[in-house]
Amino acid sequence: MEILKNEYRFPSQTGVGEIYARSFAAADKSEVRAVFQIAHGMAEHGERYDEFALYLAEHGFAVYVIDHAGHGKSCPPEDWGYFGERDGWSGVVSDSKLLTDIARNENPDKPVFFFGHSMGSFVARLYAERYGADLAGAIFCGTAGANPASGVGIALAGLIAKLRGSHYRSALLDTMAFGAYNKRIENVRTKFDWLSVNEANVDAYVADLGCGFPFTAAGFRDVFTLLSKANSAQWYQNMPKNLPILLIAGAEDPVGSYGKGVTQVQKLLREGGAAQVDCKLYPGLRHEIHNEENRHEVYADVLAWCVAGL
Repeated sequence: MEILKNEYRFPSQTGVGEIYARSFAAADKSEVRAVFQIAHGMAEHGERYDEFALYLAEHGFAVYVIDHAGHGKSCPPEDWGYFGERDGWSGVVSDSKLLTDIARNENPDKPVFFFGHSMGSFVARLYAERYGADLAGAIFCGTAGANPASGVGIALAGLIAKLRGSHYRSALLDTMAFGAYNKRIENVRTKFDWLSVNEANVDAYVADLGCGFPFTAAGFRDVFTLLSKANSAQWYQNMPKNLPILLIAGAEDPVGSYGKGVTQVQKLLREGGAAQVDCKLYPGLRHEIHNEENRHEVYADVLAWCVAGL
C-alpha cells in the first residue's frame, strides 16, 4: 500500500506559535476506512509516533498527528513548555479540534477515533467532553486518575509565573511533577527510566533535544489544570455516555499510579453511565507502552479495538 504524507500549518488557538501537524494515509482514498488522530505527551513531539502512525495507515486509517503548542515544530525552542499567558490548556484542546476539521474535510463521512497519550490523554479527555458525540471512539493511553495535589500545583505554578515570569523554568515544579517517578525502579540509569523498560527508547528520548525539556511555570499551570479538569466530577458528568472508550497503560506506569489511577477512571466512567469503557493494563510495562519492545502488541490491540467499532 502506498502511503502519502502531508504537512499542515495553522495558527494556534493559544495565541502562541503556529501549529505543525502531519498526516499518513493510503494514496488510494478508497482504502481509507477511518480517521485516527494522535495527541502526544508532555515534553515530546509528534514524530515519535511515526511508526505507530504508519502501522495504522497501512491498515486503512488516515492518521493525523499534531505537535501541540509549546512543542516540536509548533514553536521555537525558547517557547517549548509554554502554552500561553492565559487558559493555554483550553487552546491546546481547540487546536486539536482544528486538526480534526482538516481530517474530516479530507476524509468526509469517515468515523474519527481520537488517541491521546499521557498529557495528550488529558487533552483527549477534555476533547471528548467537548466533541465526543462526533467521535467513533476515544483511546486514553498512559492517563492518570485524580491527584489531590493538582490544586496546589496550579496555585504554586501560578504564583511562580507571577513572581518570576511565565517563561521561568522552576526546578521545584519539575521535581514536584516527576521527582518520584523512578522510585520503584532498581539500578536507575537516567531520570527518565520510568518512561520505558526498553533502554533504547529511553536513550533516544534523552538524546532528542525536542524531548525532556523543562516546562515553564505557566506551562506547568496549564498541565496541572488539564489533569484537574480531566478528573473533575463535571468531566465525568459531561462525557457523552455512548462514546466507546479504551484505557490502556503499563502496569508499572507511575503516571497512572501503577494501574490504580487508570482503573479509577474506568470505574468512575462506568458509574457515570458510560456504555462502553474497556481497559487493558500491560504487565511489566511502564509509561510509553507504544515504544516498548513488544509495542506491536499494543498497536494490534488498538487497531482491533477500533476495527470492532466500525
